[in-house]
Amino acid sequence: MGYQTQTTMKNVLTLLLLSAGLVLSAQVEKPAYCEEGPVVYGSFPAIQGATRPPLPRFLTTPTKAYMVQVALLRYTDPSEYPFHPSLVARYRPCENLWVVESRDSFIDRAEAVRLREELKVAGYGGAFITDLIAYQ
Repeated sequence: MGYQTQTTMKNVLTLLLLSAGLVLSAQVEKPAYCEEGPVVYGSFPAIQGATRPPLPRFLTTPTKAYMVQVALLRYTDPSEYPFHPSLVARYRPCENLWVVESRDSFIDRAEAVRLREELKVAGYGGAFITDLIAYQ
């Protein structure tokens, strides 16, 4: 092999290693809690003679609420696209995806249905309503 061919091969190999290093460093690590299973209060074995403290109590009432979701984005950054002003994107690191949903939650399901229909007219054909528990 000639000198020029060896130099070209070295440059290609160096470029390949650098790009592989950049790709690996660009990957975001998941938080530690993603690897752990869900913790249920009282699931740990009790220490002999110890008492388990009760969960804190608040003067709140669990209430059923509703949100409107329009997209789950796995390989797309939502900052690259303009969305309807009533929407917000929230990153879920354990699933490695963005959830695009309504900024507000609604106690009255009719309000959530009204927003869903407005979003469908605006072009979000896959908009759907999700249930959640809110505390008032």
